[in-house]
Amino acid sequence: MPKKKKEDLAVLTVETDANSADALAATLEERWNRTAVQIQRPNSNQVWIEIYFERDLEAVLAAHAVRNWPRVIAAQPRVCRNRDWQSFWKHHFKSRPIGKHLCIRPIWEKETPTPHGRKTIWLDPGLSFGTGEHFTTRFCLEQLDRICDANAVKTMLDVGTGSGILAIAAARLGVQRITAFDHDAQALEQAQSNIRLNRVTHKITTSVLDLERNAFPKGRFDVVCANVYSRLLIEAAPALAQATRHWLLLSGIREFELDSVAETFMALGGQETVRDGDGEWGGLVIKWKRSSST
Repeated sequence: MPKKKKEDLAVLTVETDANSADALAATLEERWNRTAVQIQRPNSNQVWIEIYFERDLEAVLAAHAVRNWPRVIAAQPRVCRNRDWQSFWKHHFKSRPIGKHLCIRPIWEKETPTPHGRKTIWLDPGLSFGTGEHFTTRFCLEQLDRICDANAVKTMLDVGTGSGILAIAAARLGVQRITAFDHDAQALEQAQSNIRLNRVTHKITTSVLDLERNAFPKGRFDVVCANVYSRLLIEAAPALAQATRHWLLLSGIREFELDSVAETFMALGGQETVRDGDGEWGGLVIKWKRSSST
């Protein structure tokens, strides 16, 4: 494959049929812990599923791994040039109001006014996902908006920050101290860029940590947001519970897995207070009753 420039992206494209697309996309997401994008032409039974990587070799190895999977017709790695990636986001990412107070806006819409009374979150997605378009991110934003509107939230932990959207939202909603981490150093660079873009660097601390190794900052946080996969949520449940003072927002969960995730956290002393889904993905709010000193 041609040499990849600094901001180019490696893409794995997997071809399948329409009946198999959802299940295959879910399997790909679980295997590589990345968002899968489905592309289908009108009146066609063919579907192309794309997974994005930072390095060419990752896409090449992934293509070799999946070519013999059931339901896979073809798998091809390629390089997506930075200009193509920018075009993708400009087509798919538009301004969106979230909850009562927030408005997510791409940087290329700076000339248009923000809806009155809403707090703007400016985003350049770059190589990361997390724009509020997907249910999993939107659920966390809506619940964070609701909780901050009704309570004095001083601290927040953003687990798997991605584009930094949840950390920035917390800062916009008045949270004073936010800690955000991600296992992907390149995604974290984009989060840091978005944090600077929104002028909230004084409120947010970022670091590269791996949830699979139960790597957590010390202390407890009023709100903990974890928008990752169910397997990781269940494996890291004791550490997530320990880090949460009051509210734990969980997303990235397939709807059929909501019960098992909720039961895991309730067994640790949490109480399920909110459950929502879109028919495919779901989210939970788990609450703990702890004093402000614990």
